[in-house]
Amino acid sequence: MITNPAIDDYVSGLVPARSPLLARLEQEAATEHIPIIQLASAQVMRMLLLLHRPQAILEVGTAIGYSTIWLAEAAPQARIVTMDIDEERLARARANIAEAGCADRIEILSRDATLGLPESYQFDCLFIDAAKGQYRAFLDLYVPLLREGGLVISDNVLFRGWVATPDEAGKRQRPMVDKLLAFNAHLAERPDLETAFIPVGDGLAVSLKKPVQP
Repeated sequence: MITNPAIDDYVSGLVPARSPLLARLEQEAATEHIPIIQLASAQVMRMLLLLHRPQAILEVGTAIGYSTIWLAEAAPQARIVTMDIDEERLARARANIAEAGCADRIEILSRDATLGLPESYQFDCLFIDAAKGQYRAFLDLYVPLLREGGLVISDNVLFRGWVATPDEAGKRQRPMVDKLLAFNAHLAERPDLETAFIPVGDGLAVSLKKPVQP
């Protein structure tokens, strides 16, 4: 946890009740140890989308479609492209998205996100929640497809708090922590993005794509 667990439970308890489908997916994720965006972070993401009103969203990391449905509910005007390489989870995501009633505006790609997308794809919002070690690659690939004024939302950037105390991470987690440290530093310094780091859930980074300077 990156925050006081009691505070996290309190804030999560203030999030309005979700649909029965989302509640079921939360239970499935907990039971099967499927990583999904934490509840407080999902509510922050929802608020950002309600304010920003994107018309086109790219999600990197579909899993079972939990965050995809959050995105679709928060931005009913948007078309969404989401991608993942796990065929089994994608099959579940397709079923869940169909059950949510938003399949007609969601394009689900079985694709390695490190391969990028054609320039014909353009977005107003990019949500990154996939392989943490590839976050920099995802950013470099997809920010060029983001329109000026577009949002980048990156989940898990504080990674259980270990980015602040990397020596406390285990041997298996340390390489990922080091990559996230480099990613966060890059976000903070990147001239085409204005970024804020929010200590909620497992850490969100929210970036705004700046206008091109003449």
